[in-house]
Amino acid sequence: MSTTDQVLIVTGAAGGIGSAVVSALLARRAEHGDARIIATDLDFTRSADLDPAQETALASGALVRRALDVTDAAAVSALLTELCGTALLRGFVHAAGVLATGPAVDTTPEQAARVLGVNALGTVHVLSAAARVMLAQDAGRLGTAARSLTTVASNAGNGPRAGFAVYGASKAAAASFTRSLGLEVAVAGIRCNVVSPGTTRTPMVAAMWDGADRSAEAVAGDPSAYRAGIPLGRVAEAEDIAETIEFLVSERARHVTLAELTVDGGATQR
Repeated sequence: MSTTDQVLIVTGAAGGIGSAVVSALLARRAEHGDARIIATDLDFTRSADLDPAQETALASGALVRRALDVTDAAAVSALLTELCGTALLRGFVHAAGVLATGPAVDTTPEQAARVLGVNALGTVHVLSAAARVMLAQDAGRLGTAARSLTTVASNAGNGPRAGFAVYGASKAAAASFTRSLGLEVAVAGIRCNVVSPGTTRTPMVAAMWDGADRSAEAVAGDPSAYRAGIPLGRVAEAEDIAETIEFLVSERARHVTLAELTVDGGATQR
């Protein structure tokens, strides 16, 4: 195994933020040890058309797509064992997630199980498995603080949010687990960070908006739902979130760990 045999894994890579993260990592692949990017998702058929850079990377082998259900702990472990048997796991970005909205009192057991299963338990499955692989591998082959685990949470997990109770709870759990894990593995030079986006123009948000453009409403806020507006006056693009994540994955963030960066245009003032 050489230092060139490295992988970066992204979950939820068919989603808006996950796909943008893949593109951002490919754009600066040289800064990430020329690692192969492993894009995983439950179902790639729902993703948007690949951009030219991703098409080229797929053809060359720099990008690989694999199916993965993050709620299946055995499948997560098996995929990591396969991918990292002959390659060093340089970084793991956990962007997989599902959304449910509505009054807290109307949350069904099925909704709760799905959202908590993917967003909370899924985080436990993938990050603990990735950390085990990193701890077992020879860190000396990579630079100091080159290895990282990054979770995409949400500003809905930063505090109470009307209509987002179970979703916010699931993302708060994901953020807490990530940072607590980071406290335990920091001694091995593994950095664990959280990025919490606000309203971002993605297919998931488009579905919540029923296909309409409700950007102006998001920017203005909704006092009846105790929801602040967005001081910067715009809804985020997926690339805005991906740039922050790529920075945290890179060695430019070599002294950043246990951090939660909220990227929401100032909406939650954190």
